[in-house]
Amino acid sequence: KDCVIEGRPLQGRPEYHLLLRMDESKYTFPTIKHAAMENDNRSEKRFRLSELNIIRKYIPSAVFKQIECGTLVYVNEMRNISVIFINGAGLDVMSTKGAATAQELMVEVQKKCYQHEGTLNKFMIDDKGMLFLLVFGLPPLVHTDDPTRAVLSCFDMVKVFKRLELVGRFGVTTGRSYCGVCGSNRRMEYTVLGDCVNLAARLMANANEHSILCDEDTKNRCSNEVIFNALAPIKVKGKEGRVSVFQPIKKEAADSIGLGKDRLMRFPWYDHPFASAQVGTGSHGFNSMQRNVQQLCSVKTWFGICRVSEMLGGSFAKSMHVNEQVIQTTGKPPNKAHPQAPPGSPFEVGGVVVLEGQTGTGKIELAEHIVIYAAQRLQILTVFGTMGPRPGDSVRMAVELLRSTLGVYRGLNPGSLPDDDYQALHKVTPQELTSRLQILSVALKDPGVKERQQAILDNALEVVIALLSTLIKTQPIILLLQFEYGTSLFPKSAPDQVIFWNAVSKLTCMVQTEMQNGKAAGRKPLVMMIICRDAEEDSPAVKISKSKNSFIHLSGLTEENILEYMSAYLSVPDNLIPQALRQFVGAVTLGNPRHIRETIDQL
Repeated sequence: KDCVIEGRPLQGRPEYHLLLRMDESKYTFPTIKHAAMENDNRSEKRFRLSELNIIRKYIPSAVFKQIECGTLVYVNEMRNISVIFINGAGLDVMSTKGAATAQELMVEVQKKCYQHEGTLNKFMIDDKGMLFLLVFGLPPLVHTDDPTRAVLSCFDMVKVFKRLELVGRFGVTTGRSYCGVCGSNRRMEYTVLGDCVNLAARLMANANEHSILCDEDTKNRCSNEVIFNALAPIKVKGKEGRVSVFQPIKKEAADSIGLGKDRLMRFPWYDHPFASAQVGTGSHGFNSMQRNVQQLCSVKTWFGICRVSEMLGGSFAKSMHVNEQVIQTTGKPPNKAHPQAPPGSPFEVGGVVVLEGQTGTGKIELAEHIVIYAAQRLQILTVFGTMGPRPGDSVRMAVELLRSTLGVYRGLNPGSLPDDDYQALHKVTPQELTSRLQILSVALKDPGVKERQQAILDNALEVVIALLSTLIKTQPIILLLQFEYGTSLFPKSAPDQVIFWNAVSKLTCMVQTEMQNGKAAGRKPLVMMIICRDAEEDSPAVKISKSKNSFIHLSGLTEENILEYMSAYLSVPDNLIPQALRQFVGAVTLGNPRHIRETIDQL
């Protein structure tokens, strides 16, 4: 008021005047401008990037990462995604109880989606009920098996709808879609658009109660964890012809793991895509895995096979991995002419072997060779317990440990145990532990059970330790434990990772005892073999393996290895592989064997 000349009063508000002009006799415009700039505190109240986590829960992860990294200009893109449309009915959200149930449903759907590392993009309520839009494959949570993750999450969510006594219908599609923002500069929304998204909504509308319908692309890109039944093609809005539709069914757990009644070795990765392994055809689904073992382990200068051969006391032979090998379990002790484990090796005195490395670096191929070689040449049988890459696999680990241990018992004494696993456990379990078998019967019937998982695993470990203590009096054993997880974005304290390494620690106590006293007491070697992407440094088992020089870290193949591996994979002499080709493959794959296979296939 002291530096301006007022104009006329406002009509109806005489205490307010319009500004006529500045009073230049007292102040100048530069003076006012400088004072305003000097007292401008807007920057102090501006939202800072360091405070971004405050609003993280309100921002889609794809947008959040772009803001955090300063790359928001690249948020719009075309990418391959898997889309789920879910319709939920049977709920009045306007009632108090209905609103509470809707909130519970929302939380459970989010939980199941996030467990498989998908994104919940939209949630709406209209006259047709509740509508969810879930997307798998949006950055930064991108996986090669996103179609499988989408379908598996639907299985989990069907159980949620049934538990809440609601009706759910699911449509799943996979394809190239627009992923980005739409709207004006004042208000934007991150969404997905395209034919693939529209088709998912049409499939949802045609699904029956608690039914999942998938398109052909989803069926073709899913792993062998899911079986698809072809349904009659349907006519949907927006499509000229009929659309092929498929109903997914979750693959049942294998009846046997490890040594089977036919004396053939069945590996867990024949049924589960550890390290994204794709299993081929065959009565046991072993063809492509055997081929990988033959081709990779025949690379004579590869560090992995060299170290394993040293510990086993014998070199790799392709003949051991041709067709299905019958394991002899009731014969004489190993022939003296056969290779023996060298003195001090874990396979001679017991101990811990760790195979560590990123996905596709050859851990599974080495493990399969070790198991077959040990069984054929050293007459050491293997018990399996694996977790991952799906969340909540601790019950499956418990079941595998129990079934593969029973497989060893049956192999050593054919016909001595009933075919039913629960009855067989009753027969071999010490009397003081039979009370623990009741909870295990539930897991044996349904390895996918989600209730009381920790109690099931703890009881299974106690029983397995007791059974192994009996076995190693006459039979050397490999205890193979594997943990695979879906992405490096998982925090180190992820529940599944903690559960796995706690189980390893319990079993390590037994291994340590046998290393110290087993040989003197006349017992056979007990070898724990751990397969993982990144070993837990504080684990007693990892420390033992490093102290005994049985810790093997696998990384990319060398240039020499790559040439030899490409030659084996292509079945051509190495001198026919152009130098430019092997240099290109080595550069884009960083020597990762799995990536080498994929790159050659694409080329």
